[in-house]
Amino acid sequence: MSGEARPNVLDPRQLVRIEAVHRGFLYQHLYLANCLLRAASAGVDKIVLEGDEDVELHRAADRFYVQVKTRQRLLEAGDTKGALERFALIRAEHAAGVRTGTARFVIASNAAPAPKLAEMLASAGWPKDVEVHWPGGPVVADPALPQPPIDVNDAASACGTLAAKLPFAMLRPDTLTWKLAGAAMLAASGTPPRRDHAFYRDELPALFEQLAVQMQDFPAPPAVYRAQINEPPLSTGERVRVLSGLSGAGKTAWVAEAATHLGTPAVYLDVGEMPGPALASAVAREVAAKLFGRSHGVLGEILLPGASGMETLGALNIKLGQDGLSVDVVIDNAHRLTPADLKPIVDQAQNIRFLLLCQPGTVTQEIAVLLGVEHEALGGWDEDTIAAVVAEAGCVADYADCERLSRLTGGLPYYVLNAATVAKREYDGRIAAICADVEAQTNLVATAQEVILKRAFDTMPDQMKEVVAALSLADVPLSRDEASAYLQKACKLTRQNAISLLRQLPDRGAVELFSNAGIKVHDAMRLLGRAYIAGRGADHERDSRKLLSATIIESIQKDWSIAKVALLVRLFGQLGQAKILVEFATDELFHEMGVWREIEPFLIAIAEDAEEDAETRLWALDGLVFNDLREGDVERGLERIDAMRALLDNNKLGSDEWLAWAMKRMLAVSGNDDVQGVMDMLAEVEERLPKSDQHHRIFRYNRALAMFKLGAYDLTLQETERLGQEYYDLLGLSPEQVIGRNPPAIRPLLPKGRDNRDDLKHLADTLDLHAQALQRSGGSSPLARIHAMKFYELAHAPQSVIRVGQDLVDDFCVHNDFEGARDVIEKMLLPTVQALNLVSWVVPVRSQYAVVLAYSGQFDAADNEMRRLAPYEAGLSPAGKGELEDQRRLIASLRRSGPPPQRRVVIPPAVQELLSARNGQAAPPERRTKIGRNERCPCQSGRKYKHCHGR
Repeated sequence: MSGEARPNVLDPRQLVRIEAVHRGFLYQHLYLANCLLRAASAGVDKIVLEGDEDVELHRAADRFYVQVKTRQRLLEAGDTKGALERFALIRAEHAAGVRTGTARFVIASNAAPAPKLAEMLASAGWPKDVEVHWPGGPVVADPALPQPPIDVNDAASACGTLAAKLPFAMLRPDTLTWKLAGAAMLAASGTPPRRDHAFYRDELPALFEQLAVQMQDFPAPPAVYRAQINEPPLSTGERVRVLSGLSGAGKTAWVAEAATHLGTPAVYLDVGEMPGPALASAVAREVAAKLFGRSHGVLGEILLPGASGMETLGALNIKLGQDGLSVDVVIDNAHRLTPADLKPIVDQAQNIRFLLLCQPGTVTQEIAVLLGVEHEALGGWDEDTIAAVVAEAGCVADYADCERLSRLTGGLPYYVLNAATVAKREYDGRIAAICADVEAQTNLVATAQEVILKRAFDTMPDQMKEVVAALSLADVPLSRDEASAYLQKACKLTRQNAISLLRQLPDRGAVELFSNAGIKVHDAMRLLGRAYIAGRGADHERDSRKLLSATIIESIQKDWSIAKVALLVRLFGQLGQAKILVEFATDELFHEMGVWREIEPFLIAIAEDAEEDAETRLWALDGLVFNDLREGDVERGLERIDAMRALLDNNKLGSDEWLAWAMKRMLAVSGNDDVQGVMDMLAEVEERLPKSDQHHRIFRYNRALAMFKLGAYDLTLQETERLGQEYYDLLGLSPEQVIGRNPPAIRPLLPKGRDNRDDLKHLADTLDLHAQALQRSGGSSPLARIHAMKFYELAHAPQSVIRVGQDLVDDFCVHNDFEGARDVIEKMLLPTVQALNLVSWVVPVRSQYAVVLAYSGQFDAADNEMRRLAPYEAGLSPAGKGELEDQRRLIASLRRSGPPPQRRVVIPPAVQELLSARNGQAAPPERRTKIGRNERCPCQSGRKYKHCHGR
């Protein structure tokens, strides 16, 4: 049946009319489905279908009223008349205060405007708050609304594309699309449970059928799980337990299955070959991200990159105790850590129950003794279970054969499964035959297990061996797309072959599957895979590692995780690419994103390695000094600067290396108020400076920074003013062009065909230094800070955005513009901290927000915010504690004496016109109104105001 023939009906015209009606409603329902899929990321709290308009989107600050129209022809002016009349009535209710928020109106159509309507749209008389959207028309700017699709099929395809991006969704994209369309039809009819015709943001995960949060990082349990002898429960109430077993003992499968039956949250963390110094940071980051990040929405309060591991873990522990949460944390491969790394973590997190999965050995024994616990173990499969397994595999065995296989394998599930697979393929399914063959080679159980795995590996087809071997180089799960792309290059496969082989791997027991569609070769099999790679020769092994490193780099760019960064660093180490590690250290992006602690141990090792070449050691020291000075540790920085000097004195290094030392020394001595030392270094550097504009600009900035640290603010201002203009010229911009434009609107103005990031970062640094010098001189330049924030954002420097943003908030408060200060925090700082997981900024930004609330007269909200921050105080540095105490005193003083009056901010009409022109036709200015207790909190926590800052 083709389905293309039209039905034979009595009245074809009536059929056409009926089809048009249903097509219109289906188009509208798919439009709503698209809006539902966008709602959470666009900040939409509620969507109403068939209310005053076809679709209504409610946000804290505004409401969209959308009329959806489908036409087989162009959209005529007459088609919009009724909509415009209703829009006018709704607009009047908003103006009268009957409805809250700013009203915004949209006519969304699958048809382009007819000439007359197009002329009306371009005229001055067209309402400023009414937009017309159509396929191929102006790009829809607001993320809450889709570009109208051209027809029903296009609408369904657009929904499917969005649905495919949902994390942990159980439904196929097309299935979810039609489910949402059906839900829209139900809501439009007012049928329970949609009598109010509405959908709410809080219900979307359930509506989309996304996976349970607690299971997202656990390996997927086997389709049929068979219990082992005397299996212990996953959670017993003990604070710390050690469960040991050989690789293949079924520890991971047991944990995965047990977690599905646990009534309290459980978190799985595979520490693998993680560097010891990075452990605390990794544990805190992973636990908080998995426990809070996607369930309670409080990840931004606890865990983001950049903070000390122990401090973050302490804050997490306090939060768990405060909320009375019960959490079991499973740490897999704990035997790869040293007991000294584990003990402080267990001691610091008293509100977490730890289950450590280990392989037997000296380290595991030391861990158990140090923690004061006894080993637990899984008992393996009994003979009855082994019999069921071999029968399912199509093998034959009597009780004696199963008992023999039990002895041979220790009953360990992975080895039993592989033995059955080999028996079926190589021994016609005879378990007795494979047991005899294996026993003839060894009588030691451990060796027998290796032999079984070796046979399982050797009996794989050559292509499968290549695949398992290539994947064995990765000890973190790769997504199926990443694994497929990597295998196509490493094993020279077509995409179809790679996907087919990946699909076969789980059936062979060679890999672990993760619930986020990740795939990883089993630990025991990885050893064989690595041996196979090594047997192919050093060149082949090196090429495979290079390809994997490229895959991990792409994966990190899409979905950053400490495990991936650690693997990448190890790969670079295995490839002998110390210079790349050093490049990491001097790339400011890594400092901005908070991954410094993951690579610092490797840099220290490079710097101290006498076998490494002097140039690489010097640049490793340069990266370490960069971070020392950034954190204000001048003393340690000077020690490393002296080590750089020693390398220069004892080796023939180039001018760049000397310049790196000299610049760092100049900045370090300026931090110690050593005027003469700075002047001496300035003269020496200037004399030996390469004759390039780039070097001179960098030198001039560092000179200005040194002058600033020495208190010579006039000299600093003179230099930053000239230097800033030069960077503007380099980027083809003027300050006037930046005014009123947000970063996305500035980016198209930048030079094409080159990387502008360094120049953007240097311009932002210059503007920031200029603003600081002005402030120290008694002046102020909020505009310089605003522009610096824009350029930092364009340069992907989020921590600098937050730092300068906090200075800007202080600027606004000094000038009594408390509403402006709140706008910066609520619309920029808090969302950026939460979105990018900048943990070290959570307490400073939120405590500053409390002060701004007090300046705004909201003293109870300010006190409540400070009370919520109090539990984190114990984990702060002395400076952090002092800052919190100062802010408490300031809030108390403002409550007693009252804040200064809000400054009246008047934007000249010409400036307002410029801003409107550069940011698109703006809606009428939003009035500042009192926040309703049931409205969403403006801090963008997602909670109601009464449950958040309105307490």
